Amino acid sequence: MPLDLNVTKYGAGIKAKIALMCGWFSDMSHVEMVEQVAAYGFPAFEDLGACNWTDKEAVRAKCQELGIEVGAISSSGTINGDGPVNPAFHDQFETEIRQSIVNAKALGTKTVLALTGAQRSDMSLQQQMDNLAVAGRRVAPMLEDAGITMVFEALNVKVNHAGYALVYSDQAAALVRAIDSPAVKFLFDVYHQQISEGDVIRNIQTYAKEIGHYHFGDNPGRHEPGTGELNYTNIFKAIVETGYTGCISSEFGKTCSTDEVCRVLGACARW
Repeated sequence: MPLDLNVTKYGAGIKAKIALMCGWFSDMSHVEMVEQVAAYGFPAFEDLGACNWTDKEAVRAKCQELGIEVGAISSSGTINGDGPVNPAFHDQFETEIRQSIVNAKALGTKTVLALTGAQRSDMSLQQQMDNLAVAGRRVAPMLEDAGITMVFEALNVKVNHAGYALVYSDQAAALVRAIDSPAVKFLFDVYHQQISEGDVIRNIQTYAKEIGHYHFGDNPGRHEPGTGELNYTNIFKAIVETGYTGCISSEFGKTCSTDEVCRVLGACARW
């Protein structure tokens, strides 16, 4: 869609900081995308690949002008390949986290996303969790100094990412506690955690202190709210009631127009 500043401000007055996916505005430049997000009245956007944008400073300037926040960007690790579950990856992990801090500052975000890598067959799962804790403690001081939060993402292995190492909320929360830094948390993706364990709102409440970022999509299908089984008004309300003030970032494939998705999201974030 071309830039249209006369759209309905579906996001005006919402009570949760919903971040739109900039991939929904693929016909625009990144700066125009920020303008479009603002025109819809939403407070934020997210694109994990923004770490590679060459116009990060221009995007940051436009965000500052319009009051738009930036969600998480990618930093280090993989889903199906190597990652910080492996001690041999830790030097690379530190190097990539250092670069992600540079990228985050250029773009204006405060959150970088890390992946653990796939489970390994040459060591126990507990040893792999211990290795993740070592990696987290290694990079925590530089993150703290930069005012950046790194979040390890938990993913489901039942439907989408077989073999990934970090799956359950209690597992991720234990990892965060073992690292013991305000700059290292975990990412709670509502879609993934619904598949992995269910009990979404209770887990949001239980692990609020360890959660540093949110993604969402409905289940099944990973599409916009209203296409599956999850009550997103209640979920967004529960997140806000924990005191979380960061981005709650869309990460799903839409089944309707961008305008309709914005309408749906705006309606879900009011109560």
